[in-house]
Amino acid sequence: MSRSAQVRRLVAALERVAEVAVEADYSGRGEQWVLHWGNGPTTTTMRTHLTGLTRRTGLAVELFKLSRTVQDNALALQAVRHLRTTRPGPDRYAYEAALAGTIERAAHGSEYPDRPQDERETVLAGRLLAAEGRYTSPERLAERLLRPGGGLAALLDDDLQEARPGDRLWAAEYLTNHYSTPEHQHDHQHSSRHDDRDDDRPDGFGGELGTAEQIRAWQRHLQTAPAPALLAAAAADAEAGPGVRIAALTLASQVRAELEAMLARHDHTELALITGLRAEGTAWAQIGRALGTTRQGAAQRADRLTTRVNGALTEQ
Repeated sequence: MSRSAQVRRLVAALERVAEVAVEADYSGRGEQWVLHWGNGPTTTTMRTHLTGLTRRTGLAVELFKLSRTVQDNALALQAVRHLRTTRPGPDRYAYEAALAGTIERAAHGSEYPDRPQDERETVLAGRLLAAEGRYTSPERLAERLLRPGGGLAALLDDDLQEARPGDRLWAAEYLTNHYSTPEHQHDHQHSSRHDDRDDDRPDGFGGELGTAEQIRAWQRHLQTAPAPALLAAAAADAEAGPGVRIAALTLASQVRAELEAMLARHDHTELALITGLRAEGTAWAQIGRALGTTRQGAAQRADRLTTRVNGALTEQ
């Protein structure tokens, strides 16, 4: 079998192991072959695969040079992934330089950097790449994502406009987006909190949903405001439309469930403390004083806690 045929067989085997298309070019220098692939495994991982295959085929690993290209779709995906999992930096320009470096390192240092973790990541990365056109770079991606009017929220298009009752993520995002606009913010904090570095903050931000940092967290990073704050904003909104009310009602069920879970944990804790004190011989009168009630009230409270805790255990 000729050397070229051996290389073709090895490349086919390498493609199966690495799950990526590989091209082999004969360099003519030192009788070496250069193996090219896009995204996929890192060079270190590919060399490990190659070493195992050359041992079985009898070819020397020194015959091959490895060349990996990180493509634009991987850069866009890593940009989206990073922004979704970080908090915003206060200084746009310093953060922009740091973000560009982070995107590049993540893309080049990751195995299969173009593989999304979820459907949202796929959609956002695709829209980001489409907005960039035929060519992009970490620097261009960072500039687009951090410029005024940029960020991940700008890539949602009209996704939030279709009501999805019961979908808590949609509800939180819908309300955060709805109230992260100048007309829904008070300007009483703007003059005292203005930061000259933060030139991408729209005028008037800083109302009941918080500071410009919280608004920026949504616009750049898709980080929603706390559910109780969103509910309060919706309840106080005399002009709230059906979408706002549906979203708020969806979040209300989440907040209620969280409060009930917190109260259940509190019941367990309080009952354990009372039970421990009684086992140590502490009088009901002293327990009552700690609870701000009488000895009889403390005993009755212990009975109610026991009933609730046992009832919860029975339901489980």
